[in-house]
Amino acid sequence: MALQNSTSRPIKTVSFHQNWSAYAFLAPALVILFLSLLLPAVATLLMSFTDVSFLKPTNFVGFDNYIKLFNDTRFQQAVGNTIHYTIGVTFPTMVLGLLAAVALNQNVPGRIAFRTIFYLPVLTSLIAAAVVWAYVYEPYAGPLNGVLTRVGLPPQPWLQNPSLAMNSLIIMAIWRDFGTAMIIYLAGLQDIPNDLYEAARLDGAKGKDIFLRITVPMLSSVTFYLLIILIVQTFQVFGAIYVMTQGGPLGSTETVVYQMYQTAFGYTEFGYSAAMSTILFLTILVFSIIGTRIMRRKDA
Repeated sequence: MALQNSTSRPIKTVSFHQNWSAYAFLAPALVILFLSLLLPAVATLLMSFTDVSFLKPTNFVGFDNYIKLFNDTRFQQAVGNTIHYTIGVTFPTMVLGLLAAVALNQNVPGRIAFRTIFYLPVLTSLIAAAVVWAYVYEPYAGPLNGVLTRVGLPPQPWLQNPSLAMNSLIIMAIWRDFGTAMIIYLAGLQDIPNDLYEAARLDGAKGKDIFLRITVPMLSSVTFYLLIILIVQTFQVFGAIYVMTQGGPLGSTETVVYQMYQTAFGYTEFGYSAAMSTILFLTILVFSIIGTRIMRRKDA
């Protein structure tokens, strides 16, 4: 039956068989999505209930992997390291990105060049960046310790000291992700009407008040979006740790994803690794759903 809209024009309903051409075009993408995302996720979930390994026959173990997981002190340390890394990277990256975006959104000389310079680390290969930063942190010939020595400070074992290694990785990640936050905030700033700023100035508002009462609230949706993106990204950190620390020293930089890799390919405990992967997937899914709902409510 035809529906009526506000202008009394009939709206025709389209049945599935009338839209077969659209589904035909979508089919290749849906097949790729199924094979690359849905099927591996289901296979990982099923594997997490087994003790699959190259060294012994596979048996169904139920929730034994999950029970073992929540009693595993090494896994608990990896979760703590992951949370430490996520918090240490996410909030400084967002704050620095916002400040840089506000500064470079002004009509200042060389702003295009500075935008390009700040964004260049994002385009750099992660492995190449990790190799360079490993050299920067090198305890004997690294340039960072060379600077410390010149100013009279003792050199530090940045990646060899358990109390310094994770923070050293965090600094490298902020350097690399800072440009992404800046560009996203720049896009948000350009959507804020100038009339709001002009009205605030006419009312006598100063720079700090304008920033806190107009800029920050108007960028709230952008901030939530960036927060979710950074949380999801940092929870899955692997490449930098694999190149720079291999989870050491003393497990101080071993994150959940790196421990999954070690458990599966180092100890061939694929079922146990699959349980870790499932927990990580559910955690990221929860954060994504919460963030999406918050942004929808704010946009409503």
